[in-house]
Amino acid sequence: GWPYADKDGDGVIDKEDKCINTPGPADNQGCPKVDEKIEEILKTAFDNLEFFSAKATIKEPSKPSLDELAKVLIEKKEWNLQIAGHTDSDGSSRANLVLSKRRAEAVRTYLSSKGIDKSRFTVLYFGESQPLVKNDSPENKQKNRRVEMTIIFK
Repeated sequence: GWPYADKDGDGVIDKEDKCINTPGPADNQGCPKVDEKIEEILKTAFDNLEFFSAKATIKEPSKPSLDELAKVLIEKKEWNLQIAGHTDSDGSSRANLVLSKRRAEAVRTYLSSKGIDKSRFTVLYFGESQPLVKNDSPENKQKNRRVEMTIIFK
């Protein structure tokens, strides 16, 4: 197209706009800024997310913060969510890959049960391949068992 096209009309030309369909400021590469309150909701949902050991069942205390995240996604219809599952190194790497996928899918299923279209979610899974820290203690293994959630703009 035209070299100075601006599909979403935000004043950031498309070739420099990382969110070509959603208006946002130039200092954020044409993507909307996620305000601190929403960052806090994402962080709380992440921090509180717990599963039963070796299962993809979300524990009850994790659900209220996921409900808060669902409210944000219902309000911000142009926002999508990337959900990435990770495990510790216990068990086989193949089993961990499957478990990380099932856990990320469990988060998608839970959020979509609150009225959010499944097409708005991207599920990624990494098993034990991307640890945050060494798997050398129960505390560190707990840090590596996680589902990261990131807001994505079109």
